[in-house]
Amino acid sequence: MPTVKKYRSRDGAHLFTFRFVQDGAVINIFCLAHPPLDGHDPHPAKTHLFDSGQICLVAGREPRDIKRAEHLASEWAEYWLRYRRTGVIES
Repeated sequence: MPTVKKYRSRDGAHLFTFRFVQDGAVINIFCLAHPPLDGHDPHPAKTHLFDSGQICLVAGREPRDIKRAEHLASEWAEYWLRYRRTGVIES
């Protein structure tokens, strides 16, 4: 059964909503709500967010437990906010 959780950014100014879905041994992460990009390119190569809302993770390094999935979701949220603020892609 999918789990939905909210994440408030470290600065307290932004709210994200994530859905965590067990898929075999891994947990897929979907972002259901996030702040707008303020005109920056929404291409998945820059945002790591597919049109489906799924967050792009490195194959073979997907989370296998909810604690790790939540951590990766929070890290992605902070990445999203840095990209939104600067327009710079981080690797």
